[in-house]
Amino acid sequence: MSSIYLLGTGLLAEEFFALAETSGLAVEAFVENLESEKIGRTLCDRPIIGVEDLPRGAPCLCALSTTKRRRYIDQVAGRATFVTLVHPSSTVLPPTALGEGTVASTGVLVGSRAQIGRHVFLNRGVRVGHHARIGDFVTIQPGANIAGAGEIGDDTYIGMGAIVIERLKIGRGVTIAAGALVKHDVPDHVLVAGSPAVIKKRGVEEH
Repeated sequence: MSSIYLLGTGLLAEEFFALAETSGLAVEAFVENLESEKIGRTLCDRPIIGVEDLPRGAPCLCALSTTKRRRYIDQVAGRATFVTLVHPSSTVLPPTALGEGTVASTGVLVGSRAQIGRHVFLNRGVRVGHHARIGDFVTIQPGANIAGAGEIGDDTYIGMGAIVIERLKIGRGVTIAAGALVKHDVPDHVLVAGSPAVIKKRGVEEH
């Protein structure tokens, strides 16, 4: 069984622990970068270590759903390597490629000839259609459905149960609210919500 380190010690880190262990990856430790008081404790019977204790070249996954995980990944980039995890209950049709650090949780389905970027989190039951292009550091929450031949920009956050119809272009740094039905292209750095989805806020930077 190969081993990995998980970046983060929140509730989602415990979910990632289960995903890893049921995918044939043994978790060596959790890595904490902000709350130093956690270092030296345990989580899921594994040690919590600091970034400075992460072995050079250690295989890692970032167990954060917020798109702010880019900061943590940048912090350890010179020390860590990043693996890709597809849970056995998920299907990624060939010749789709998933970038480093990307996680497909349970029950995910990705259509053929899609392009999935680096450090993407496809949460439980996500659907991504054929020929879709998903940028780096995108989060797609449980049950969301991204139809075929569309494009999702970097650092975009798509809420639970949202639907993006086919052949749309969603900009960078967009937040799509839970349950939204997106029927038109969306510009960069906005929050959209509703059915059909409309722009509710501009100047959005991170979720």
